[in-house]
Amino acid sequence: MDEMTLIEQVFAEPKPDAEVAAAGRARLLEAAGAAEPPPLRRPGTRALRRPGTRALRRPGTRALRMRGAGLLPVAAAGTAVALTAGALAMVTGDGSGRAPVPPEFQARRVLLAAATKSAAASAKGRYYTFATERGRTETIGRPDHRFKVMRRSVSQDWYALAPGGTGWSTWQDVGARPLTPADDAAWRAAGSPAQVPVCSTPSRGPRPGRIGGPEADGPKKPDVCELISMRPVPGRGWPMVSEPGAWRQAPRGLDIPRLSHDPATLRGQLLAWTRADGLMGPVEGDSAQLWAAAMYIIASSIGPVPAGLRAATYRVLADLPDVRSLGTVTDRRGRRGEALTRIGRESEGVGPGTNRLVIDPRTGAPLESSSTGKDSEDYDLILTCGYTDEAPPSR
Repeated sequence: MDEMTLIEQVFAEPKPDAEVAAAGRARLLEAAGAAEPPPLRRPGTRALRRPGTRALRRPGTRALRMRGAGLLPVAAAGTAVALTAGALAMVTGDGSGRAPVPPEFQARRVLLAAATKSAAASAKGRYYTFATERGRTETIGRPDHRFKVMRRSVSQDWYALAPGGTGWSTWQDVGARPLTPADDAAWRAAGSPAQVPVCSTPSRGPRPGRIGGPEADGPKKPDVCELISMRPVPGRGWPMVSEPGAWRQAPRGLDIPRLSHDPATLRGQLLAWTRADGLMGPVEGDSAQLWAAAMYIIASSIGPVPAGLRAATYRVLADLPDVRSLGTVTDRRGRRGEALTRIGRESEGVGPGTNRLVIDPRTGAPLESSSTGKDSEDYDLILTCGYTDEAPPSR
């Protein structure tokens, strides 16, 4: 049985039997009669009703009289439809006949559907390719002209699948943009520089035997300075280095070929990796760890990810209790997808903020992952993800 069939069975609502339906209909008509305003009639007309029946009216009101017997069936049918639709709207809120689905249940539906779609993805091609647009906010400029920008870059990686094959990576800085109109004004007030220097102080390294985070108290490192370009610069490419932990490879300890396609087993493997300091800095709580680990597999360029592994990772996320659905959204490229979110807390070590994943419901492929905090924002748009016979531009 596939996930969609299971979902239909779990959320299906049994139909009421005839007696229950009749009783409910009677109560509905009685309530409608009690609530409707006193009807009007034209002087000199008689109430229209079938022989042997009584006019339905509220005590103390007059029966509605009208001319033209041919209008009764249409009027009666229209009233019944209106009453039924109104009752359903009051019960369900949307007239669909079903109760609204809670966001956590809707998120589970989206993730299980994405798992089914992902499992059926093609795995044919000479290369596995992954292309992204990445952005992150930074505050730059002189002390008297500070402003925020969104730094943006695009990259694409080709992982050769043939034994002994060499992959290829490309990267281009496409230029930073002022984040808001006020930031744009500050940049222009500074003379609209094409390049802006920025310096940062790296976090101190951890003492031996201690997990390091932003506040670790190891030896102080010197400031790191760089020039941020406000305009696109030429891209470059280079042969890929296929070593764990290298550029565009899986982090050390996250052995993709050995990860299980069974969700329960995979969950244990991911937790074992994160708890063994697989993530950068401490991350507390199973849900936070599993979300962070899943983003490596689903929405990061770390090498060929088998369709079954991505599907299993979606199923791991489907079991997290704090993942919610945001419904259909449009990403930064104008693509429509289903958005899922998880709120990070300070106590988890990941910082407070909103983490979001957008999935293409047609294919189950990731479209965007992002993280928004109080004073920061970063995103990854997945432009291409899958297998191809197309060689890198340099080949």
